[in-house]
Formats: sequence, structure tokens, C-alpha cells
Amino acid sequence: MIGLGLASSHATAMFCPAEYWPTVYAGIPEYMKGAQPHTAKLETPEVIQQQIVRLEKNFARLRDEIAAYKPDALIYIGDDQNDMFNSSNNPTFAVFTGEEVWGATVPRYLGQDPKDSRLHVPVHSDLAKRIHKGLIKRDFDVANCGKMQPLGHPERGVSHMLIFPHPKLVPNNDIPVIPIFINEYFPPLPSGKRCWALGKAIADILKDVPERVAIYASGGLSHDPLGPRAGWIDEELDNWILDRLQRGEQADLQTLFTFDSASLRGGSGEIRAWITVAAAMDRPAKLIDYFPSHHAKTGLGWVYWPSEK
Repeated sequence: MIGLGLASSHATAMFCPAEYWPTVYAGIPEYMKGAQPHTAKLETPEVIQQQIVRLEKNFARLRDEIAAYKPDALIYIGDDQNDMFNSSNNPTFAVFTGEEVWGATVPRYLGQDPKDSRLHVPVHSDLAKRIHKGLIKRDFDVANCGKMQPLGHPERGVSHMLIFPHPKLVPNNDIPVIPIFINEYFPPLPSGKRCWALGKAIADILKDVPERVAIYASGGLSHDPLGPRAGWIDEELDNWILDRLQRGEQADLQTLFTFDSASLRGGSGEIRAWITVAAAMDRPAKLIDYFPSHHAKTGLGWVYWPSEK
């Protein structure tokens, strides 16, 4: 059964030293550089370092929850941004069922050869295949990825929704994973209601398995790093989501992405992963922390759903 749920942002800057954060921030489109929020100017090098200390503490909390629960497998729910897939094949939902995934753990901003930071991560193939088969039986036309063959960035490997946070969550790389991909960037996109149904289906498929399973939503919250709202963060949206999760009103998240909104485009589409995990857990979550970071270009959040012994 799925006994532990987790969720956090995975903004690229979060995995870079402080001195690279201005470089990440400078990557916004030129036409947006003169229209940045005034609060971005308050993020001095000292403030950025404080944010890094804070986020490391938050990841440590998630890591502690995983260590205490001792899962046999960790499901990663998140997007793919032209890493595993490209325009030749970009499924709405996909499950990786092969033996392992690999990828570069260091963001490209650091200028390293991707091969120098490559990490091979074991996959719990049996459970992955069970999930894939179960989703098909429950009327999800979900793609099956049986081996590593990255189409978008062959040199970088699996999507950063997994390979960036994994060393922070499982530093010994000793828990097999199950990567489940949702198309969260490239229209047409699944609705919040469909992502909710996905989470409920995954929980149902695994409800009777003897393995202890944890599930992690990777991405979000509000951000649009390269689009028309680059550098801006919708704190009202983020706090609405976090409030619903804490109050046990997570079903309200189904209303997201049923309408078009500038705040829900771009990277904010990664909130779909949070909806999926919220559905799989379907009980109140515990907020660890939230703060907007303009240099990370994201509303950064961390929550977990306490394990049921």
C-alpha cells in the first residue's frame, strides 16, 4: 500500500550553489527583465544563502520521513521537459517499467559534462509493471517505457523531476523508484480532474500489495521561468493549494486546469503532480515550508502526508 506521501518543488536553482542563482534568474526573456517584481531586488546574496539553508532543511525533513517509513519503493510523479520525450512522442501519461534509469544530477548551469554527474537509479520493475497494467484496466491509455532511451536530451538522461531531488531524498540510492510521467507543459494537457483520477487509480492498484510504497510529487508550485510571467510568482494560488491540502479539502484541486489562466500555464502546470499525489493519499497533509523565491523563479513548497503504520 501507499503509506507515505511527499511533495516539493524542483526548481533548477535549488540544486545549484548560491553563486549560480543570479545566472539562473538572468535566464528570463529579455522582454521581461524590465518588469520584474520589486521584491526580486531584495534577494541579496545573503538572502539567497538563507533560502538555500532553508530549502536544505526542508529536504532533510522529507528525507527523514522516508527513512522512518522505510519504503520498498518510491514513486516519482512529475513532468518531462524534452528529456525522456520530444515532439516525436510526448505521451500524456507514461510509466517507466525497465530495470533502471540514469541521468545527470548536476544542472546544466554549472557547466559540467553530464556524464561526470551521472547517477544510475534502480527501478522497482515488478510494481511499475503492476501499475501500468492496472492503469490500462482502469481506462488510462498510459505509455510504457521499458528501457532508457532519452529522446530529447540523450546526454542528460531521465527528467530532472527525478534525478535532481533523488540524491537529497535517498542519498544512499538504496530505494528502487517508479517513475510516472505526466505531460505538464505541452498542450493539450490533462485536467486537474484527470490527474486526480490518476492518483486514485494508482492508490487502488497498490492497496493490497505487501510492499511499503511512498509517493512523491515533484515540481511546482507557481512559476513560468521562460514565459510571459517569468520571474513572477502567484502566492495567492500557492497558498490556496497549500491551505486545501492542510485542511483535508484536497478534492478541491480537481477544479484546477479545467479553465485557462496565465497563472496556470508554464511551470505552474507541474501542480498536476501535487493533485495526483493528493488524490492517492486523500487525507490532510502537513506543511513543512513555503516561500516565494524570485531568483529560483518559483513558489517553493514542501509538504508530506504522514505515514500510516
